[in-house]
Order: sequence, then structure tokens, then C-alpha cells
Amino acid sequence: MAARRATSMLRERLGVEVDIGHARAGLAGIVFRDVRVGQTGASPPLARIDVMRIPYAAALFRRGTVTIDGAVFDVRRGGEDDNVAAVQAALRGKRSSSPAGGGTSGEARVPAVKLTNAKVKAHDAASGLTVDIEKVNAALIPGTSASVSAEKIGGLLALGNAGQGPRFGAAALTIAQPLAGMRPHGYPTVTVEGAFATPLPKLSLTGIHGKIVPTPKKNAGTAGSPGDKSAEELTVDLDGSYGGARETLWTARGGIDPATHAGELSLRAERFSLGEIADVLPKTILSPANTNVDAAFDVSWADGAVRFGGNMRLTGLSFQHPALAAEPIQNVDVGLVLRATAFPAARRVAIDRFEGSIGELHGKLSGFVELAPGTVTFSDGSKLGFRPRLDLTLEVPKLPCAKALASLPPAVVPHLQGFVMKGTFGADITTRIDYADLDALELKGKIGIDGCQVLKVPPEVKALVTGDSIPQSVEVPVLPGSQEAKDGLDTEMMDFILGPENPEFVPYDEISPFLTASIMTTEDNGFFKHRGWVSSEFRTALKRNLERGGFRGGASSITMQMVKNVLLSQQKTLSRKLQELFLVWYIEQEVPKERILELYFNAIEFGPRIYGIGRAARHYFGKPASELTPLEAAFFSSILPSPKRRYIQYCHGAPLPPWDRYVHRILAKVHERGRITDEDYATAQAQKLVFDRSEAGMNERQCLEWVKKMTSRPEPEVPADSETLDANGEGDDSGPLPVGKLRRLFAKDKDGKHAARNAKGARHP
Repeated sequence: MAARRATSMLRERLGVEVDIGHARAGLAGIVFRDVRVGQTGASPPLARIDVMRIPYAAALFRRGTVTIDGAVFDVRRGGEDDNVAAVQAALRGKRSSSPAGGGTSGEARVPAVKLTNAKVKAHDAASGLTVDIEKVNAALIPGTSASVSAEKIGGLLALGNAGQGPRFGAAALTIAQPLAGMRPHGYPTVTVEGAFATPLPKLSLTGIHGKIVPTPKKNAGTAGSPGDKSAEELTVDLDGSYGGARETLWTARGGIDPATHAGELSLRAERFSLGEIADVLPKTILSPANTNVDAAFDVSWADGAVRFGGNMRLTGLSFQHPALAAEPIQNVDVGLVLRATAFPAARRVAIDRFEGSIGELHGKLSGFVELAPGTVTFSDGSKLGFRPRLDLTLEVPKLPCAKALASLPPAVVPHLQGFVMKGTFGADITTRIDYADLDALELKGKIGIDGCQVLKVPPEVKALVTGDSIPQSVEVPVLPGSQEAKDGLDTEMMDFILGPENPEFVPYDEISPFLTASIMTTEDNGFFKHRGWVSSEFRTALKRNLERGGFRGGASSITMQMVKNVLLSQQKTLSRKLQELFLVWYIEQEVPKERILELYFNAIEFGPRIYGIGRAARHYFGKPASELTPLEAAFFSSILPSPKRRYIQYCHGAPLPPWDRYVHRILAKVHERGRITDEDYATAQAQKLVFDRSEAGMNERQCLEWVKKMTSRPEPEVPADSETLDANGEGDDSGPLPVGKLRRLFAKDKDGKHAARNAKGARHP
């Protein structure tokens, strides 16, 4: 009878199904077992209770204490498996239909409730918030207090569908709330132990402990009484550490006014050495005892906005990270300043000032970032559960060029050591990105490096200008059957000279103009008109990478490739990119375009152990570079993005049909852009490409096995870059050359030299 009555009452009050698996009556009262609340369709039960004990006094007179043991609460709000919407609607309906000013007499007749050994799981689909609590004990005594004690708490605020975002949790959390009848009286007292929060992937606040307690408001006068919310606020007094360290390294002090949804906190990390938390630091941090940290951070919120800002200073920092530089970065001072406002409801952050400094070099970022509603599907099929929008401006205030260079650690710019400069440097760059309309992407501004003047350069850079020989050392795969291969080695170092001392070095005026025409078409359409890069190509590369969902490629000009091959490494680091941009700027001012092409063609890789066009022309076609035909030049263009993998075409003795069609597509594009004559194009169309195999040294099967061993993945029949061939070179030189310039390009003087090259420094049409 009690079970039927309880089931009916709870169904009517909660608006969901309630089922009691087993009920019995004894001397002490009524015992319910296997109680399920909210079991509907595919949705899990809102609550499952192992045992519920109800004394007769509680059942008949609402006196005594009801005990609930072994409950599991699985709360899901929003989405297909929502199990609380119906309960919320029912309870709101009960409140709206109750008499106004109902008093507390009815509430006082509610029995006390004691909850032991419960578990809680909660998920809110709208906000992405998930909370798991391993153990919960609670007590509710009407007219006196309500208290909750939770252990082993973990939570996540997922910002996308990949399940990533800020995490939080605690070893123990206690909340004590005074009650007037069944209504909260004043604010609760919260005690936390062993808590943690990771608001950013690399920022982990740990060991948080302390209290949040109600206190009288300042300047509240005599209005209100103890427990009156209008006269109280919550005082925060917390301490903690970082990354799991035991020492207390920061404090959080402040006040919260829940009645007005406002508050403020001050976080302070007094100066301390990273040596105090060395055991929890990543291995990328070197000599932590020599690094000191000093930080202050303030946050306040009101009217739906959260304002935050602070300062942090690290001195004596040493670290190593493969994405930054090949060598350790030693003993640098870094400063950060942040002033911003977040609007959680709109998922928007307005950045008033985000400033970073290293040495005397400062960078200031401002603008906004917003995670708008919607879904983004990338070209690889992966998805993002929101649509980012951002409008950001980066400003580098003007400072002497020499000071700007000196501010960068030597490990970041090793190849710029020895440059002496004068003048002033500054930058101002703006980007606007809306994933709802990537075609409207903007990337504009100015890097004021032209305000710098170079007075002195290091010897390796000077050799590019003077024409002196430059030693090169590259890592190459060992030859099959060699002693190195027998010793189990996969690679070895190979040295060669980039200059006239090398018998395979080919001067610019002895390189077939068809090769120049083909390479310009596929690699850098506006080479003879730009100064190392074209701004529109940076925008195109950024848009392409955003559509792909990752940064996998950029706008790389011939000059950039030459600098990377001759002076820098192939490592994809921020260090290399910074040096590459600077060196391209300098070289484009001082080195003729023909000399840049000469260095490029003699330094780049054309296949395994094949560097320079002289060696490549002899290996592939058994002829000097000056005699390359338009079709042979187009083939070299086709293999440049990955010459080791594409060496399989040579293994076969001739390009496979799909590859042959790709080579002819390149040839057609060269002709379309006016870089070869109609006569040369017609002749090339009728030719068949066959390789000279006299230098092969192995049969087809052995050659293919060698390529397979030295590369990480097989080469597709049709290269992926063939899809973007038509889009290459959206620059100043995208159209066909005028007829007059075309004739000069292929005309020869009386000595048989190409007329366009008969003077040092002459510019190609």
C-alpha cells in the first residue's frame, strides 16, 4: 500500500515514471528497494536507489528521518537522452499553482532526509558541461540546515564535439546551507580540498584548498538580518599550486554577490622559483631553479560580462621545444600582459590588450574571438561543433632594428648572428576570419622591415651575393648493397660544393630556359616581379589551411625554397620560418633574380642522392641541363614536391600513364601562360618521355624496393598537388608574357648565350 501511494505521489509531483521494485514493512518502518525514477524510452533513469528506509512517523506524520543508501543520479539535460526536462516542467507548474505567500508551516512538516554512498553523473548538452562525483553524502533537516559532502569530483566544459576544454575537480567538497523551513536562509559555506582546474591546456591550477563563506556586505548598514541575502556576500579565501606541486604558490582572495551575479577575485603568485615545482614540470623546461615567476591576475564579473587581466614575468627561462628551435633556448626574460572581457552567453572574448615581450621586442594583440553557433566540416570530413569568428590586430611598436634582432635568443635565429643593422622596425597586421564565410577572409597590414638597413652580413650569406662557393651537407639514403647498408644504416651524410668548384654545377646561362619556364609555372608564377613573396598568396594559403582544419602548407616562393635549401634546415620550426623570412627580404634586395635561380637549381633535390640540375639532367636524361626539352622540364616540375617518392617513375623507365598525363597538364599550363611558343609546344606534345637508365645501377624491382624503404608512404598514381595546379601563382605574373618579351626570352646572341642573361643583374622578362 505504501509503495503504491509513494509511486502515485511521486509520479504526480515529478511528472515522470516512478517504479519501486520491492517493498516490505517491518517493526522499524517501510523499506523500498530498487527504486527507479524517470525511466522512459532510451533515456537512462534520472535516479536509481538501492535502499530507501521510511519510518512510520515519517510516512504518517512527516516526522523522523528518511534514509537513502546507494543511489545513482544520472542527470542529462538537453539532447536526445534528456531526462530532466519533464521534471523541471512539473516542478515549475507546482510552484506557479501554489498560493502566494505560502509561509513555512507546510514545509516544516517535511521529514528529514539522509543520503549515503550516492553517485552523481550530470551532463548539460547546451553548455557542454559534464560532472562526475564518485561519492556523495547529504543531510536535509527542515528548518535547520542542508549539507552535502562530495568526494572524488571531476568535470569538463567541452568547447567542441572532440571532448576538449577546461577541466576541473576536487578530492573533497563540502557545502553547508542554513534553512528556513525548506527554503535556503542566506548563503552556503563551501569548503574545498585538493581541487584542480585547467582553464587552458598548459595551465593547471592544483592543490586548491580553502573556504567560501557568507559575510555581511560592506557598507550594508543595519538593513537586513543574519541570513538576509540582500545584506550578505560570499568571501573567497583559497590557496593553491601548479601542476600537482605541494607548495602553496598562489592565493585567491575576493568577494561574490550572488544576488546581483557580480563579484571580483584577485589572484597573486608571489615571486617563486620553478625549482619549487621541478618534479611536476614538463621536460621541455631546463634548469627550473634558475627561472623565477611573478604574476598577478584579477577577474570581476557583472551584467553577464567577465573582465579579467593580469601580468606575468618569467626571468632566466630556459627551455627546448621541437616546434620552436632545434637547439635549447637559454636564459630569456618573458613578459605577458592581458586585459580582456568575456561574454559567456555569446561565447565571445574581447581582447583589449594581450602583450608579450622578450627583451626589448614587444607585440600587442587586440580584437575579439567568438565561437558562434553552428558546425564546421573540414575537407577531411572532421567537424567542429561551433563556427569561430575572429578579428585580430597584431602591432609591434617601432624600435631600432638592431635591438629587435638582439632581443631574439641566438638559438632561435642562429643564421642571423653576424648581421649588423641600423634603422627602425615595426609591424601592424590585421586578420578577419569567419568560418561561416571563408571567402571573405582578410589578411592585411605591413611588416616594416624596409625601415632596416643591413650594414654587415655573416660570411655564409655574403657568399650568395659575391658568387663564392658554398659548402653543403645533406642527409641521403644509403645505396642498396653499399657497406653502409650492410652495416644496417638507413642514411648517411653527403657533402657537395655549391659553386664552380663542383664539376656538376650549372651556371644560370647554361640552364635550359624551358626549365625556368616550367618551374615558374608550378612553383612561383610571379618570381620575376615580386620581392620574395606575394601577400595574396599568404591569404590563399591561410584560407586553404583553414578549410583543411590544420596548417599543412604555406605560400613558399622560389627564393624561400632556395634559402631553406642553401642556408637553413628542413625542420619545420618557428625558428626556421623567422630566419627564412628575414633572409628572403635581404637576398631579394642584394641578389639578382638570375643568381637566385642559379642557386635554387643547383641546390634542390631531384631524387634520392641527386642534388642540383646538372646531376639530375645527366641521371634522368643523359644530357646537360642546357639541352632539356619542354617535356623534360615539365617532368622535373612534377617531381619537386616529393622527389624521393616520385622517383618510382624513373624506376619504371618511363612515367606511368596517369603521371604522363599530369606532366602534359603542366606543359599545357606553361604554354597557356605564354612561356613556350606554339611551335615548341606542338613539338613537345608529339614526344614521348623516356628515361636514360644507364646510371640506374639496379633493376626495376630493386629500385621500387629502395624507394619504398626510404619513404614513409606510397606515392599515389595522380599527385594531390595536381588539383591545385591551376590555382598556382595568383600573383603579379599570372597572365601570358607579351610577344616581344617572349621572343627575347628564347633568343640567343651571337655567342649562343640567351640574350636575356648577357649581363649580371639583368632581370628576366
